[in-house]
Amino acid sequence: MQVIRHSSRLILVISVVFISILSVQEIEVQSSVNVSDKLLHFFCFLYLIIISWLSRIISKELMLYVIVLAYGILIEIIQIYIPYRSFEFLDIFADFLGILVGSFFINLLKDLYPNY
Repeated sequence: MQVIRHSSRLILVISVVFISILSVQEIEVQSSVNVSDKLLHFFCFLYLIIISWLSRIISKELMLYVIVLAYGILIEIIQIYIPYRSFEFLDIFADFLGILVGSFFINLLKDLYPNY
């Protein structure tokens, strides 16, 4: 389990850096509500919460959920100040849904591997 924990921490750091860089890149806007963009937010935060839990950086799950959601909100706030990006509440909602679904997967993992 130590190998999983340590490799998850490395993957988490790389993922946060990668997501942070992508969040400030210029993108081509196709419509006011881009469904694929919301799915991307959903799956990124689903992935991010699971890899964060596997890394065991924070032991209290509620605090982990709050920190990951705060990261998503921080990204949106930063995008206010980037000329080619914009703040969207629907992005935060998609982030929240990804975290919520991720929490169900985490509970499933805890049932399957109670000693992790």
